[in-house]
Amino acid sequence: MKRIFILRTALLFIALLSSVQLWAQVTFKAEAPLLVSTTERFQVRFSVNQEPDGDNTLNVPSFEGFQVIAGPAIATGREIQWINGHQTTSYSRTYTYVLIPQTAGKHKIDPASISVDGKTYKTKPLLIEVIDESSASANANKPSGAQQQQQQQQQQPAHTTKPKAQSAEESVGRDDIFITLNVSDKSVYKGEAVRVTLMLYTRVGYPEIESFNMPTFNDFWTQELHARGEQSRAEYNGKIYDTYKLTEHIIAPQRTGKITISAAELNVGVPVVTHTNTGSIFHSSRHVNLVRRALRSAPVTINVKEFPANAPASFNGAVGTFSMSSVAPETQMSANSSNEIKITISGSGNLKFVTAPKLSLPESFEIYDTKVVDNVRTSAAGSSGSITYTYPFVARAAGEFVIEPLVFTYFDLASEQYKSLSTERYVITVKDDGSTVVNSADSSRGYAEYGGRMKQLDKDIRFIHTNKLATRTSSIFVLSPAYWLVMVVIIALFVVAYHLLRKRIRQNRNVVARRMRQADKVAVQRLRLAERSMHEGNRHAFYEEMLRAMWGYISDKFNIPLSNLTKETIREELYRRGVSAADAEQFCQIISRSDEAQYAPSTESDMGEVYADAVSVISKIESIVKR
Repeated sequence: MKRIFILRTALLFIALLSSVQLWAQVTFKAEAPLLVSTTERFQVRFSVNQEPDGDNTLNVPSFEGFQVIAGPAIATGREIQWINGHQTTSYSRTYTYVLIPQTAGKHKIDPASISVDGKTYKTKPLLIEVIDESSASANANKPSGAQQQQQQQQQQPAHTTKPKAQSAEESVGRDDIFITLNVSDKSVYKGEAVRVTLMLYTRVGYPEIESFNMPTFNDFWTQELHARGEQSRAEYNGKIYDTYKLTEHIIAPQRTGKITISAAELNVGVPVVTHTNTGSIFHSSRHVNLVRRALRSAPVTINVKEFPANAPASFNGAVGTFSMSSVAPETQMSANSSNEIKITISGSGNLKFVTAPKLSLPESFEIYDTKVVDNVRTSAAGSSGSITYTYPFVARAAGEFVIEPLVFTYFDLASEQYKSLSTERYVITVKDDGSTVVNSADSSRGYAEYGGRMKQLDKDIRFIHTNKLATRTSSIFVLSPAYWLVMVVIIALFVVAYHLLRKRIRQNRNVVARRMRQADKVAVQRLRLAERSMHEGNRHAFYEEMLRAMWGYISDKFNIPLSNLTKETIREELYRRGVSAADAEQFCQIISRSDEAQYAPSTESDMGEVYADAVSVISKIESIVKR
């Protein structure tokens, strides 16, 4: 029984292995560098993920324009894994050829073919560009430091005395390693996205980075992309380099004119292997020296153009290509009930800075804070996605009302023209719930009836006073001493009231000015309370004080009621007063982080980071905004 069980298990395992391999999709591909020099040896690999029909089923092209130095070197591998009770198997076979170019220019390696389970598979053709570095320029005739040492050793006759070995410093030439700051466009409009890439060019391998000073992006909104370490090859001044992407940012200018991006600075150490002759034919001393180089990119100036004149009133700086959709409000509603209008702006461009289109409502409508849902993604191509704005409101009066269309205007970069998008015109009927004033025609009738009642009331009162009594009273009181006394008292009261009112106005002005001057001091006091809560481990109290400090600082500094403050308002106010886009965005992010983390788990280090960022950004704003 035990043998039967083992046999069944083995057969099942073989069946599973065969089925997995049978249903696996066959892939056959070719790999080679896209750029090589005329003196460079390189590899071409053909790999298949299924076992071929035989050892001689690979048909390779003739490699026209190249000389085959070695190959094929065949490597075969098989891997079986069990993960959570599921078996996966993989197979690979690689054929490697070593080639050297014969002539410069662009060459094509034709497809290779292989047979798997009786079916023929082909690779895609390979396009390889060959650069003749020796004829690129007059200066290029001199080999780089790393190559010069190798050529001297190869050309030195065996019977002559060797010259003095090249030092490690001399082996790394000036053009062997450097950095460049590349921008996608140097002439853009305000708010238009620009891709900035810091590239490392090297012919001596990847160095050890000791210090790194990023370029500064003053007057730009910036967002870093996660693209560090991407490797490729490129030609520069007739030479081929290995390139590495150090940083990549998407930036958008926030003002017009010429703006300069400062230079990046990079201190690196290049490991260089040197050999020292010890006098023995069997031993030599081998040393690894670190050659240090200070690399610096050139600064880049970007010309930010003015928008064309005669911009529509609904244009608020949106740049890109957009579309707009809307969700209409309910056409029938009761008074004192809520309703909403929802619009979604989608597309690509400076979505981060798009502001909500202005909504005009009838006077009897009460509007609340606009809700914003941000679904924006930033990639190397710029920002894209959508932003949804929801306008909640309450109707306080009954009747039929018209809401004019919402208009969104943007500057289209392709046509360099303003384009406007708008919603439809909404008509809403508000039914009376018994507690509101009737609107429109009903309102006129109501006020007419009210006026009639007032006239009747006037007639009812007039009969109480007779003409005789009125005349007698006037003849006794007018120009009498009591009359003049009353007049003097009235004038005196008027003068006193006037001075008291002027004094109250001055006091109110002083209070507002004092609040604006002391905004930073009040914020510091609240931050100290937050710091105390942080040390006590009271997370909820910490983030509550942080929110009070941030919202209260903007309210006091710019004399804006807290009820009117939103993150969009804060961004607009800070931009208008000269604060950079990065600092304004950091200020709003601190509010968002505090709001989200108030009831979420967080550590003391998280609270410390939020506290430090808040102190830093408030200090920056105070240094820029002068009151």
